[in-house]
Amino acid sequence: MDYGKLDVSLAAAMDAPGGDPDARNLLVTVRLHRVPTAAQREVLRDAGVEVPAPDRTVATGTVSRHGVEHLSREPWVRSLTLSATRRPLGGQP
Repeated sequence: MDYGKLDVSLAAAMDAPGGDPDARNLLVTVRLHRVPTAAQREVLRDAGVEVPAPDRTVATGTVSRHGVEHLSREPWVRSLTLSATRRPLGGQP
């Protein structure tokens, strides 16, 4: 895995003990060096990333640990970041 492409939060989530490495439970933003080719779009889709519009270089998705490892090794991926934790509106602060 290329830790240089991961932000601190995602690196910590990847190193956390336990959990199923194939479970798609990490909300991730993927930044690409350039607009993805058809083959790259398929790799993104297979990893659980919502394929961006043809002219976009940023995509998001719910990815497994294995998916993050695989994407981090792709030369056309610039960076991977863990998306902010979502909380319900209202209730306790």
